[in-house]
Amino acid sequence: MPLALLPTALRQTGFAVALAALASVSVPATVQAQTLSIGSLPQGTLAFAVAAALARVATENSPLQVRVVPQGGPEVTMPLVETGELEFSIASSDIAAAAAMGVGNFDGRTMGNLRLVANLMLFHSGIFVAADSDIHSLADLRGHRLPGEFPQQRVLAGYMATTLATVGLTPDDVTIVPAPNGTRGIDDLMAGSVDAAILTPGSGAVAQADVALGGIRFLAVPDTPEADATIRTMTPGAFLGHVQPMPNRPGIDGVTPMMTGTFVLLAGAEVSDAQVETVLAALNENRDALIATFPGLAGMTDDLIASPIEGLPMHPGAQAYFTAHGL
Repeated sequence: MPLALLPTALRQTGFAVALAALASVSVPATVQAQTLSIGSLPQGTLAFAVAAALARVATENSPLQVRVVPQGGPEVTMPLVETGELEFSIASSDIAAAAAMGVGNFDGRTMGNLRLVANLMLFHSGIFVAADSDIHSLADLRGHRLPGEFPQQRVLAGYMATTLATVGLTPDDVTIVPAPNGTRGIDDLMAGSVDAAILTPGSGAVAQADVALGGIRFLAVPDTPEADATIRTMTPGAFLGHVQPMPNRPGIDGVTPMMTGTFVLLAGAEVSDAQVETVLAALNENRDALIATFPGLAGMTDDLIASPIEGLPMHPGAQAYFTAHGL
């Protein structure tokens, strides 16, 4: 799938209006000596690490003071952005789009003040099995045992249903074994009580399963426009992406089509254009510093950072910055 449709890596591109250029112009009074907050999950989580990197680089390279406020997941921080109690939040693209559209878990709770600032990095979600399993495709999962329900990680149940739907299956076509979250589902796979599990390639729990099971295999979704349309319809903000093999991604032996989303930076509609442009300039023009602070942001490319997300309006300040820089 073309990267222009959604995120990849912040580091290797030249969004760049050099900092020297910034220094040569006066900073709008509206962005001088102000403190802005980014809501995230608590310390020790991926969201906190990403938010901390953004806050540090933005503070060090702009007149703004940006701080991380660990409040909880996006279900907690997005309403605070919606009401203006927080200026920014970290979220996954699918959750942000669902909230902005008032669909899925946000049915009846439309958050019309959420605005997209930038795509930060890609994340993937896939179903995997033990390397010696006789399950070789998603279609082969019919009748097999899969972890599910995930009351502590409800979004994962949606990812599971969407992934199965790309081959015409539903959760009713498999045997769902309740698990509180994805990590426990992987524990069940290692214990032999389920036949497959779902999580992000390269995550620590997946690496543990690879060692415990003597190898794993991720199951590819069909690399077709129809599969992409299914993903986009069932999980707005997600799409069909291609996972590249890497040493830290066991179970990915070749380029593997998989359900994909992005980590995004959100702002409230009331955050000024000048503030958003200033934050974007600091981040975009200091990608090396971002990567040094959190290596996962190495995937923030030009194609990724400025990509639109269906159902999630872009902040006018971000749109102005991207347009001015040919993005």
